[in-house]
Amino acid sequence: MSVLLRTTQRIVASNAADGKLGSIELNLLLAQLVGLPLLGLKQETHSQRIWVSLNGACVLFALFWYLLFEMYDLCLNFQDVDRITQNLVLTLTHLVYFMKIVNIWYHYGGLKDIVHRLRVITRACVLSAKQMETFHKAEMEGKLVMLMYFNLVLLPGVIGIVSILLFPADFAGSRFPYTASLPNFLPPILQHLYMGLSVALLALAITTIDCLNELLMNQICMHLKVLNLAFDELYVTPDKKLRVDPYNWLLSIVKYHCELIELRQQVEHIFKLPVMMQFVSSVVIVAMTAFQVIVGDGSKSSIIMDLLLCCVLCQLFLYCWFGNEVYEQVSIFFSCLNICISVGYLIAQSKTLSTSGFGCSWHDFDGKCKKILLIFMINAERPFLFTAGGFMGLTLHSFTYIMSKSYSIVAVLRQMYS
Repeated sequence: MSVLLRTTQRIVASNAADGKLGSIELNLLLAQLVGLPLLGLKQETHSQRIWVSLNGACVLFALFWYLLFEMYDLCLNFQDVDRITQNLVLTLTHLVYFMKIVNIWYHYGGLKDIVHRLRVITRACVLSAKQMETFHKAEMEGKLVMLMYFNLVLLPGVIGIVSILLFPADFAGSRFPYTASLPNFLPPILQHLYMGLSVALLALAITTIDCLNELLMNQICMHLKVLNLAFDELYVTPDKKLRVDPYNWLLSIVKYHCELIELRQQVEHIFKLPVMMQFVSSVVIVAMTAFQVIVGDGSKSSIIMDLLLCCVLCQLFLYCWFGNEVYEQVSIFFSCLNICISVGYLIAQSKTLSTSGFGCSWHDFDGKCKKILLIFMINAERPFLFTAGGFMGLTLHSFTYIMSKSYSIVAVLRQMYS
């Protein structure tokens, strides 16, 4: 664990005392590299802002036209079940990506406010040694998950670029993942590079937007754990006396909890519709991809299709897992020697707040403190649940539900194909 903490600290260091959220800053850096101009969410120099803006404008313009070429190819092959399932997988994915970009820009002021408030409450509330440890573990978890997901998506992108350059006749414009009709006046080598780079950049950019939402949920989950630890100061034992004023400390806890409730509502407001579109489209995407994997003809694109299925499943699972982490605390211990993850006990994260409050030495407090604690415990009974458009909670149960619906669609497609 200590080795992982030190290693991840070298990758955009995190510092609670300065409000530096390394996991979010690393994600923003990756987003800017793949053409998503998210400016103002972290410190940048004037030259960096100019480069990010120009790079983002050029990349988004090229990717938008590639989406149009994919949709045009979809119209040309509407009667071919095999061809349309190959095309629909990526066209839906890329269309949802541009909808996410529009949503991010529309709510950009609110997004900047969320990141700023997270930095402020991190500086103000992560104080004790246990809270610092919780903060660094959450940052380590966020960075590791994000980098593993990013590299998982990068792998099929690189394989695809190499494949289309080596075997253009088997891929370009006719086979997954490059089912797009490009203008004939473009030279063949330019078409191949345009296809390969566009699909790879779109996949990586989608990863960074997804991770931004997931990392914000991870930050809220971390602060819920820190809030639980704040009650340690209110335990009285024969060997330990109170070092804080109970009334003022309970007031600060209530304010902290209200701040987290507002942050959850803001994150939910910004991302609930894109997440809903992602979940609806993912049912179709998973079904179409699984259908192609099952009826695959053994072509060179089969391995890319298999990797894409893994990426889509990972995308859905991470949304549900991070949402589930906020609602339920999962104790995860990373074993460096065995290179494995063992999942420990499952406890309702937001529900433990009222339990922590009741477990402190409230019987030694005066009437004012008891009233504040009672109000806090009643307020803490409301669960922190992120949803997909308000219709489906981001939990592991939702992930299994989507898998079952996707299987039903695969069964229908196989019947049609046969």
